[in-house]
Amino acid sequence: MSELQDKKMPKGYAVMWIIITAVYGVWMTFFMKDIVLFHYEKEAARRISGYYPPYVQPDITGMVGRHWLYPVWVVISCVCLLLFIFYIAKILYAKSLNKGITAACVILLIAGCVFINWYGFFDVTIVKDGVVTQAAFRDKLTYVTASMTGLEYPWSFRLWGVLASASIFMNTMYTYRKYGYSSRLGVILGSLGSVAIYVTVNCPSYGVDKDFSVARCAGHWIGAIVFAGCCAMPLVFFLFSKAVKEKGRFLGALIAFALVLVALLVLTVAGFKSAVIENIPMTAAYILLFMLNFTHFFEKPANA
Repeated sequence: MSELQDKKMPKGYAVMWIIITAVYGVWMTFFMKDIVLFHYEKEAARRISGYYPPYVQPDITGMVGRHWLYPVWVVISCVCLLLFIFYIAKILYAKSLNKGITAACVILLIAGCVFINWYGFFDVTIVKDGVVTQAAFRDKLTYVTASMTGLEYPWSFRLWGVLASASIFMNTMYTYRKYGYSSRLGVILGSLGSVAIYVTVNCPSYGVDKDFSVARCAGHWIGAIVFAGCCAMPLVFFLFSKAVKEKGRFLGALIAFALVLVALLVLTVAGFKSAVIENIPMTAAYILLFMLNFTHFFEKPANA
C-alpha cells in the first residue's frame, strides 16, 4: 500500500511530541493555573455585574467551585497530545493499516465534522441593542464565533479543539499512508497546528477590543490561525504533489480547496465572522479527507 510500510517511525517525531507535551504541561501547571482558576473567574464576575460589556456567563472556565477539574484537564490534555505519537506510528508507519485503525479514523472524521457544525448552532447569550438576549439564527450565521460560544460552553469548546485536531491529523496521516505520500514538513506542520488549538481553548477571549489581557487575546487568535494554517498545509502539499503528477480529480480538488481557503480569508477581511463561517474550510477538509480515504473517487480505474 505504501513505501512507508517498510520503514520505522523516525525517533524525531516522538521526541518532538514529548517536548511539546512537556512544554504544554509546564505552561499549564506553573503559568496558567492561577490565571484560569482565579483571574478568569474575577474577570467574568466583573463583566456580568455590568462593569465591562458584553454580558457573558460567569463560569467561562467550567471550573467555578470545582477547581479539582483543572489538574484533571491538564492530565487529560497531556495524554491527548502524547497520543499523536501513536497516530504517526500506527497510521503512517505501521506494517499495515488494520481494521481498528481504519474504523477509528472514519468514526473520528464523522464525529468531528458533526460536532463542530452542531457546536456552531449552540444557544448563546449576547447583547443586542443594549439588551441581553439569546442569539437568533441569523446571529449564529453572521456574528457568534466559536470563541464566543466557548465562553458559555467551555468544556464543549475544549472538546471542539481536541476532536478537531485529532480527527484532522489522523485522517491526513491516513491519506499520506494510503497514497504512499511522504512529507516530513507536512507531519511537522500538522503537529504544530494540532497543539496550537490547545492554546486557543485554554485562552478564552472576548475579542481584541474587549479583553482585559491583550496577551491572552493574541495567544487565542494566534493559536487559532496556526491551527487553521498548519493543519491545512499538509493536505495542500499532498494535493499539489498529486495534481502535478496526475492532474485530473486531484487538480480539481486542489483548486476547490484553495478557493474555499481564499473565500474564508475574504470573508474574514470583510468583517464576516461566525462559527458557521469559520467551519467552512474545516467542513471542506472533512469532506475531502473522507473522499480520499474511504471512497474510490480519487483512485485510478483498473484499466488506466
